[in-house]
Amino acid sequence: MFQQSELSFQPGLYSNRSKRASKGRWVDGNLVRFRDGVPAQMGGWVQSPVDGSAISGRPRDWLAWRPNNLSARLSAIGTHLGVFKFDGGSVTDISPVGIIPGRADSIIGSGFGAGLYGDEFYGTERTSSANLLDATVWTFDMFGEILLGCFSANGTLYEYLDGSTTKMVPVTNAPMARAMCVSDERHVFAFGCDGNPNLVRWSDRENRNVWAPLATNRAGSYDLQATSPLQCGKRVGGQILAWTQTEVFGLAPLSNSLVYSRDRLASECGAMGPHAACVVTDQGGGGSAYWMGSHSFFVFDGLVRKLPCELQDFVFKDINILQRVKCQARANTAYDEVWFFYCSAASTEIDRAVVYNYANATWTKALISRLTWLDAGIFPRPLAITEAGTIYEHENGSMAGTVRMPSFVRSHPIMVGVGQQLAEISDFWPDMEEGSGTCELTMFCRDYSGGPETPVGPFEFTPAVEKVDLSISTRQAQLQIAGKVGPWELGVPVLNVQSGGGR
Repeated sequence: MFQQSELSFQPGLYSNRSKRASKGRWVDGNLVRFRDGVPAQMGGWVQSPVDGSAISGRPRDWLAWRPNNLSARLSAIGTHLGVFKFDGGSVTDISPVGIIPGRADSIIGSGFGAGLYGDEFYGTERTSSANLLDATVWTFDMFGEILLGCFSANGTLYEYLDGSTTKMVPVTNAPMARAMCVSDERHVFAFGCDGNPNLVRWSDRENRNVWAPLATNRAGSYDLQATSPLQCGKRVGGQILAWTQTEVFGLAPLSNSLVYSRDRLASECGAMGPHAACVVTDQGGGGSAYWMGSHSFFVFDGLVRKLPCELQDFVFKDINILQRVKCQARANTAYDEVWFFYCSAASTEIDRAVVYNYANATWTKALISRLTWLDAGIFPRPLAITEAGTIYEHENGSMAGTVRMPSFVRSHPIMVGVGQQLAEISDFWPDMEEGSGTCELTMFCRDYSGGPETPVGPFEFTPAVEKVDLSISTRQAQLQIAGKVGPWELGVPVLNVQSGGGR
């Protein structure tokens, strides 16, 4: 006798165990988020029309601001070849004059001078070594209305004031560094300074040109006792968090001559790279930092904690760790999300992201290539950029540019008992949010867990459809819902199932 079974699964995608061991879960999906416990298609994207200069090079950072006169919306896009100003409609090259191009990809160093003394033959290029040469990145921050940026290829700290200069120029007296940020007290922080990967320096307060500590100023430095190079620093909850590849340090303001404290907050929890950490500010002015480490995700909300990830295996069993410096953590605050972008094992460039919703603690996937991302705020919607320099406005419409949005969710295997009998599935009763577009139902059937997969479908349906006739007989069936036309949001649909024979 057929019985109706509600398809009510725990929200979020889950991939840390076998599909059969993931009972009651969605085990795969793309471009969906979970609202009130049910999957819904994410917003689409449209290409942003751009005039002026082409964006050349691989984008690695993006920062937006408004000048003090509020006359424009501005942003800076940093690539391995330079810096480009984008105002929502046009692009202008503001790269420093004479800048030498950086490195597009991380590589294992080779050639003359690489490797250990005595390796291979004298007078020949070394063919390999353990010398990792990172891809070039920019790190940006604002000093009032002055844009500051650090170019990792040459370690120079640059500045740009819109309307005053046409190109970025070096900051007077600034040290060479790997990355930078500005504190709430308006000290400019530089990380990995002057050839020392563990040295952090800061300028005098309100003066980006004074770096030498004197009794008459507030400049200073610390050589941190770290086991790996400094990656980046961020303002979090009234202090600066500084990440190495393996540790997190806190530098909090003091009222004495030391200017800042230094505390190792945690070990074995560093950041993948200069942009692998993201800060989400709450309404009270505090904030939390989320970041991607070499083996896990982490959060700082007063304490450093490992962030449980239900896509842990999906990420860290298929990642190109050589290109770790390209990893990006970016906020999509309108939807309470942090997007973690990274390169899969087979790719040398970012080709996917996992998305964490910090309001409901769910994870999902976005299998798209975006090299860097700019949250909404200065601009009305999130912006993202591809390897080719194409800018897309996200959370806009329901199309992936000009094509169908490849959104879907797939369930765990549905069985009768433990699969000892056939499951006879007669029909599917949709339940969709009012206004949802056309979707497709596909059942992926197997006779046993490791057996070949046979798709049945797709079957189109809309919210107005009463039921979809199936007539399927199988031991295991995974249900997949995919969008076809327009946005969609699933409710709690029903399957009519009965036990069959035991062949």
